[in-house]
Amino acid sequence: MQIYDFIGISKQSIIGIKNPGLVIEGICLKKDATFIVMADGDEIPFLLYDTGEENGFGISAPLSTDMKYIKAYVVDGNRRLLIFSSKMSVFNRIGLKVEILVGNIYVFFKVFFPILGRGISYLWKKHHLLVPFKLWGKYFKEFKNKVKDSYEENIKDVNVLD
Repeated sequence: MQIYDFIGISKQSIIGIKNPGLVIEGICLKKDATFIVMADGDEIPFLLYDTGEENGFGISAPLSTDMKYIKAYVVDGNRRLLIFSSKMSVFNRIGLKVEILVGNIYVFFKVFFPILGRGISYLWKKHHLLVPFKLWGKYFKEFKNKVKDSYEENIKDVNVLD
């Protein structure tokens, strides 16, 4: 695949196992450029949306499970330039799903254990691990909120699709 000076792709993947879909996001510097998505040589409908970035675009196309070869083009004048090409199979989609799940579990444990260690250290310094019953709820809520906030901050780093 070639690199073009007026378009940059930041996210491209085929997601979903039972109901696959194509997701492409990027930046296109040419305002008059149009896009085409093809599956097995036939043009398929897609949704073109604004990503909120300057000159940003997004393409979302529903796919069927019997499609094999997916290609996306940007049309510049009379030239058709390839920006995405993939062979779609069930095993690739399952592999991506497993990769996302393993990444999420990794981030959870990466966040959980350091916060647990700091919590135990705090309880030792403050109460020598003899916490009164009426404070258990307070400390548990604080622990849960810290894990949740840290997980949400760190999950962005591991997201496979970005």
